[in-house]
Formats: sequence, C-alpha cells, structure tokens
Amino acid sequence: REQHLAERRAVRRTLEPEVAAQAAACRKKQDMVEIDAALAAISQAVDNGGDGVKEDVAFHRSIARATGNPYFLTTLAFVSQFLEAATRVTRGNEARHANLMRDVLQEHIAIVEAIRRKDVDGAREAARIHMVNAAKRLSQAHR
Repeated sequence: REQHLAERRAVRRTLEPEVAAQAAACRKKQDMVEIDAALAAISQAVDNGGDGVKEDVAFHRSIARATGNPYFLTTLAFVSQFLEAATRVTRGNEARHANLMRDVLQEHIAIVEAIRRKDVDGAREAARIHMVNAAKRLSQAHR
C-alpha cells in the first residue's frame, strides 16, 4: 500500500507542474474566477474548523479545468482519489496546523498569480515547489 501511494505521489509530482503551466498558457477570464473561488474556499473551510482537504482537491481540479484539456482533469482525478487520505495526515497535526496552512496558502497563491500573469514557466515552477514541499510535509507527518 505504501509503495502504491509513493508511486501515485510521483505521478502527481510530475503532473501538477505541467497542469499549472498549461493552465497559464490557456486560461480564460472565467477560469480565473473559478480558481480564485476555489482558493478562497480552502481558507473558508479552514476558518470554519475544517481541514480544507476537499477544497484543496477542488482547487487543483479548477486549475486542471483551466487547461481546457479533459485528459489532465481525468488523470488528476484518478491520482488524487488516493491522495486525499495522505493530505489529511499532513494536516492532522494541530500543533503545526496554522504554520502549515499558511505555507500551503502561500504556495497556492504563487501558483494562482503565475497563472493569472499567464507566466507558463513561473506556474510550472510554483507548482513544482508546492509538490516538493507537500512531499516534505507528508514525510514529517509520518515521523
């Protein structure tokens, strides 16, 4: 089971930066409205005492939708269905919760702003950094 999770995370680490880059290249005004709303929903969920995991998945889905490529969306959905539980683990540690959420929010904002600017390389790099940091948070949560 742990091997399968690691393999799925590797796929997501590869996929997310390219999804963000494609979203930056192809996004329309309406896509930015949806991405901004999805980002705000994460903060709202956390402010209401939730972990924001469902909203986080929806945020990444909104970026995939902005690519205009349905295969990015279905591939991300396939990979993500196994990663929600892992994300919950990283957010489960209440002592680090506020700092962790602030870091995640800053990473998400960096992705969104690059997409807004239609900065393909910037979006790719912001998503790559987010995936690297997410992997670090997950390994810290398992310790």
